[in-house]
Amino acid sequence: MSIPALRQPNLTKKDHEKTPFKLIPDKRDFFIVTLKGGKKLVVSSDAYHGILTAGGFYRCVFCESEMVLDILCKERHKSSQNHRKILENYPHVEEYKENLIRKITASTNYCTVCNVIVLSHFLQKHVLAEAHIKELNKALTRAESYKERISQSDEYPPLSNYNKNKI
Repeated sequence: MSIPALRQPNLTKKDHEKTPFKLIPDKRDFFIVTLKGGKKLVVSSDAYHGILTAGGFYRCVFCESEMVLDILCKERHKSSQNHRKILENYPHVEEYKENLIRKITASTNYCTVCNVIVLSHFLQKHVLAEAHIKELNKALTRAESYKERISQSDEYPPLSNYNKNKI
């Protein structure tokens, strides 16, 4: 007799409300960032928090800490009070706010849209590059599809459960 394959159960809106813990994040783990003009961008939670994958580690560009490739360890770091305080010290650069650029040091910046570190003297070139524009358009498109998906489906938790940030 064969054993049926295990699968992750489909959760409804009520299941999400009853769950006492945060489920392991999946591709729906995004931040909705609202810019001053009301324009919305949707970026991954890792990108918003400055988490890069470097070799066999996760690296937080703001805290300058490294973590093993463990999702729970990474999520614990992102939700820690220390990380959130440090993140507040890195606001988006006014001149590049629509591109979600944060200044790390005098010579380095972090592009939240692309999830990369960019040297200051290449920043203008990066923002105008085809790869950045493509990622920016993806973030805008995700914002539109999120509106449609959330309003049409009960499979996703309500928008209030997603992270919303205003810049």
